[in-house]
Amino acid sequence: MTRTDGSDESERQGGGMRVAVLFGACVLFVASVAMMVAAPFLFRWGVVDLATAMGVLQKAALWSAVGAIALGVVGLVLSFIGHKHRAGIVAVLVTAAAGMAAGGLYGRVMQREDLPPIYDVQTDWNLPVAFTEATLKEREKSGAVKVRDDAIIGEGHGHWSGKTFAEAQGEFFDDVKPLVLPAKEPDVVRAAAKAAERMGWTVTKSDPDSGMIEAVYRSAWYELVHDIAIRVFPEPAGGSRVDVRSTSRLAGHDMGENAALVKQFLDEIVMAL
Repeated sequence: MTRTDGSDESERQGGGMRVAVLFGACVLFVASVAMMVAAPFLFRWGVVDLATAMGVLQKAALWSAVGAIALGVVGLVLSFIGHKHRAGIVAVLVTAAAGMAAGGLYGRVMQREDLPPIYDVQTDWNLPVAFTEATLKEREKSGAVKVRDDAIIGEGHGHWSGKTFAEAQGEFFDDVKPLVLPAKEPDVVRAAAKAAERMGWTVTKSDPDSGMIEAVYRSAWYELVHDIAIRVFPEPAGGSRVDVRSTSRLAGHDMGENAALVKQFLDEIVMAL
């Protein structure tokens, strides 16, 4: 008769637990990535709204990645105990990948909580840039939120609740300001139109005589539409002043994208001139 002790049985049990833990870590990591990738498509297909896609699903993906990290660490410990080097390599790879995903997602979640929940940004709220009637009709046709110069952040946004968009922008994006250039108005208008095209915007109006430019920008992942109005007029002391306004067509948190568009555009004009 062949005698056996409990070592083989313990090894089988330990191996089964190790496989189950690592499999769970892989499943959670894949689920996290799937939610990150699916969010913009689910929004574009009309399955979820923007708040769910950019808020709820991102938080769910974050917690899924954190779970994958936890199970990966447990799997790594079990691999050391069982002296299974291949399992240890898998555990390290899963933990590292999940850690990178969790880090990126955590940054996005924290950014969403820190940034003001506004969707309209301009260089000077005391002298608002007005959109043309054609753009306003196009926005109305597409069901876009109305453009308001006295927009206020609603309740439920903590520190930001009750503040006007102008106040919130001044508190967080205080570097969004008018640009004064030592060039004549028609030259600035032409340079601004070319700058908008270089940035991938669709220029819908460019009038050197009135100093007005309008453009439309669609974001890559979520295909969110932003209307941009640019106003150029002569400064009394010489040169030209450039004001820019970027407004989303959807109400809600723009995650700082409108402010980024305005700043990038002003930088592009400075580079051009």
